[in-house]
Amino acid sequence: MSSSYHEIELRLSKDAAQELSALLDQNAIQDLSGYYEVLYDETRPSEEQATLMLYFPLDCRDGRWDLEALLLASGVDRYEITERTIHQEDYQENYKQHYRPFVVGDSFAIVPSWYKDTEDDARFEKRNRIYLDPGLAFGTGLHATSRMMIRWIEKQDLSNTKIMDAGCGSGILTIAAMRRNAGPVLAFDIDGNAVHATRSNLALNFEPDDLAAVTVLKGGWDLPAIAEYQPEITLANITL
Repeated sequence: MSSSYHEIELRLSKDAAQELSALLDQNAIQDLSGYYEVLYDETRPSEEQATLMLYFPLDCRDGRWDLEALLLASGVDRYEITERTIHQEDYQENYKQHYRPFVVGDSFAIVPSWYKDTEDDARFEKRNRIYLDPGLAFGTGLHATSRMMIRWIEKQDLSNTKIMDAGCGSGILTIAAMRRNAGPVLAFDIDGNAVHATRSNLALNFEPDDLAAVTVLKGGWDLPAIAEYQPEITLANITL
């Protein structure tokens, strides 16, 4: 991975950002190194506006063209773009500034990994906390569909339920299900970076012994393990 990126800051409506994020999660822009949504921004002019930060390899010349072509194809014609070059270490600090712990549903809290064991973390001790470092490739993992699925998970009795997480991304749904005592769990994604992120986030949330019944694989629906697994519930926050 290059040590510098071409950064594009994209401001658009929340509805358009949600639609675009779903497309980006499905690799609609091949050269995209990663993106995230800015969740905390005191300068945001309106709650109806959203900001996406997108990152391309420094030597990629078509990043903005590909992005604007995707916006055009999606019917989005009102947006603002700002571009700059950014070093990897600056990126890591920048995206941390825009994340804060927040609640989902009645019982879950999403806590960025760098808040773990802090006073901000302690405020959510009565909730099921999901520690998450989405990394460069996965945004927050909390689009409207993800929130909806987490709310569904919290209402289920998943004790000892055999779960499959298809297109696991950051692993957030796997972690949520395990907080509801699900298991065993098979998670998979075609993106190797997603597999790495899921494994890393699982390690943030559970002790090694708790992960003995969790398998995370790189690949798609043609994985031999899938045909043999026969889950009781399949979680699939993907775009079809």
